[in-house]
Amino acid sequence: MHWKIKASLQKVLHFTKIGDQLNHIPATLNKSYHKNVCLYQFYECIRKFEAAQLEFHSNTKKTALEIGTGYSLVAPVVLYLLGFDKIVTVDISKDVAIKTFQKQIQYLNNEELLQTIAEKGRFYLSEIKEKLQHIQSFQTLKKLCAYCNILYIPKYTLSDIENAHNSYDYICSQVVFEHIPPAFLKKLFAKMKVWLTQNGCAVHTINFIDHFANPGFFQDKNISEFNFLKYSDKTWKYWAGNDIAYTNRLSYLYYLELCEANRCSVIDFKGENYRAHHPLQKAEIHEDVIKKYNTLLAVENVCEFQRGTLILKK
Repeated sequence: MHWKIKASLQKVLHFTKIGDQLNHIPATLNKSYHKNVCLYQFYECIRKFEAAQLEFHSNTKKTALEIGTGYSLVAPVVLYLLGFDKIVTVDISKDVAIKTFQKQIQYLNNEELLQTIAEKGRFYLSEIKEKLQHIQSFQTLKKLCAYCNILYIPKYTLSDIENAHNSYDYICSQVVFEHIPPAFLKKLFAKMKVWLTQNGCAVHTINFIDHFANPGFFQDKNISEFNFLKYSDKTWKYWAGNDIAYTNRLSYLYYLELCEANRCSVIDFKGENYRAHHPLQKAEIHEDVIKKYNTLLAVENVCEFQRGTLILKK
């Protein structure tokens, strides 16, 4: 499907009360959707946790913050099973449902997956299995969150995060930052500097590509994964300036600049290209895109990576 057709459909959905849910329906039509969500959340949660290199000690409590809950509570539950004493998870909308969670969490009941949690976390395998049995039995989000000490905050503000807890040992997100406007990102990075404990760590996986080129029913296979960098801010706002289609069109370089501006210590940045790579030429990249950066040694570098994981500390 041509990306402008999909963009037009999303613009229409934007004006409905359930536009985001309707936009998400095509993804759920895959018969393996719930299994895929569970396994994706599990492996990405473990991967980021390993990158943080946090250690649990019996006499210390650790608190985690997940930015961008999405449609699944699997990741916060995995964090609980790893040993975090409190998990705060926030999003801009309320999309989690207990019936959906029950369909997903059953796929975590796997010996190999639970053994991985036991090897990485603070509980024995037998304890994890017992906890998971309780988790699978809950019929309401309230009881689930109370048992796992998860605080779910939809429609959050930065103040909500601060009121939930005054500091965090671990802050994470999974392909969320690309949907956050630059002005809010600047505030968020400044806050993360304050929120992180002295030995705490933040791990964020960010997707840098045009989401109209993403695989799926509505994918436009005829455009570069960096197609959106060709357009002015005004033109792109016309096509994708709504809460369903919005992406900030920022590369990893912008996030490194935010770290530098807030004096956050970048432990590592792991860039990757996970599909066929079709970067734009310098002349194809619009000047409005270039102006978003303080310095660009080479303009083409904004197309260097399709996705990356940023690991930072205070």
